[in-house]
Amino acid sequence: MGVILFLDVSGGELLVVLLFVLLFFGSKGIPDVARTMGRTLRQFRDAGAEVQREIEKGASDVKKGFEEQRRTFRMEPPEHAAPQKSTGPATAEASPEQKDTAPSVKADPKAGEEAAG
Repeated sequence: MGVILFLDVSGGELLVVLLFVLLFFGSKGIPDVARTMGRTLRQFRDAGAEVQREIEKGASDVKKGFEEQRRTFRMEPPEHAAPQKSTGPATAEASPEQKDTAPSVKADPKAGEEAAG
């Protein structure tokens, strides 16, 4: 013998509830009550879906803003921008001619006189 379980309500309890609904609303009012309950449940589902869409939209806006800030701080070009060709070296390295020449240091003539004197 199978027992109907719906929200932990046994078969006997379900029969009592259905009998109460029949007595309270009458046989003609039950379809209206069911129709009203169906509309209400649909409105709740629609409202829940709308809230979920708004949350997802807000989250995607926050994510886009975060990605934009990250690109700004890293100085990366936007994803939709075409890559630019560089005309020179990408780093600020000195050319070989600049590496070989050291800056000349001129000796202060007064410093030598003070050490000797």
